[in-house]
Amino acid sequence: MSTTEHMVVVVLSYNGLEDTRKCLRTLQAAVRPGVTPILVDNGSTDGTAAAVEAEFPWCQIVRVAENRGPLVGNNAGIRAALEMDAKWIVLLNNDTTVHPDLCARLRDAAVAHPEFAVLGPVIMFMDDPDVVMTDGTMFNPSTPRGFFLRVEVPLTRNAPPAVTEVDMVNGCCLMITADMVRQVGLFDERLFMYHDEADLCLRVKELGGRLGIIDHELIWHKGSATSEGTGKRSIRYYDGRNLWHLLRKHHWAPRNGRSRMVTILVYFRYMFHWYCAEHESGNEAAAAAVLDGVWDGLRRTYGSYQPRPRPGRGLLRVIFDVGRWFPRSIIRPVQYRQR
Repeated sequence: MSTTEHMVVVVLSYNGLEDTRKCLRTLQAAVRPGVTPILVDNGSTDGTAAAVEAEFPWCQIVRVAENRGPLVGNNAGIRAALEMDAKWIVLLNNDTTVHPDLCARLRDAAVAHPEFAVLGPVIMFMDDPDVVMTDGTMFNPSTPRGFFLRVEVPLTRNAPPAVTEVDMVNGCCLMITADMVRQVGLFDERLFMYHDEADLCLRVKELGGRLGIIDHELIWHKGSATSEGTGKRSIRYYDGRNLWHLLRKHHWAPRNGRSRMVTILVYFRYMFHWYCAEHESGNEAAAAAVLDGVWDGLRRTYGSYQPRPRPGRGLLRVIFDVGRWFPRSIIRPVQYRQR
């Protein structure tokens, strides 16, 4: 790679030293000339920065003094990449392992398909390495399902990689051109976490940028295909709150044919589904988090979760609990894909 094709890989870490070690050990084999890896230590208290400096001297470190959420950390990494005059910026979760050809294949795809501003690979489960965790996504489709409809990307392993156009690229491994970052801006830190990459991708599309998934599996992300996907209180809260913010911010995302009214109805149906799923699994804290998230979304509350009085939460619970008495075939005829 010439200096005009500089790629910077930004790995974000907060108190996840063992995951970070595993990630960097695999990333080392993927580094090529013209690729600069950066670890953003997002206010860790477990000695991450010192350990990485000692064990991985080839990886530059950007320190964020205080953890104010993953988006603040990622934005610090993006700013550092821009200062290094990167052409492409790769955002990578630290709870991943990567294929040795990750950087080369992403670069090949970007050179062969310069019309795409954002690219990502197919992502596999780390605990089920032959099973796809996520590939392509269409957002807010006209079908009766939820908001994130899978766009299957066949693993043809072309050279250069083929690209399937999508609405969203998973933030687990997302490459964006520096030119597009300068146009679209950084992550919206008000979201704190979750649906942040969805917001970024929609902003790219609204500026006329294109997004795609390449036909190579290059990332293995921590998790299992057999996990239940329930009981995660923080996910339920930020999913409910930030999805409402996302829809409202992007004018109810009508690109794929849904009207504003249908989008709002599907949102409440989607949140009702997760409320029931958590309640029926005995995860009352996560069910309550669904209600908190919906209420805070409606109230336009941002930032990290804060315990506070939420007067409307009781009314939401009554409405959702009444809904649980209706036949499942009427209220919840479909299952939603977990994100």
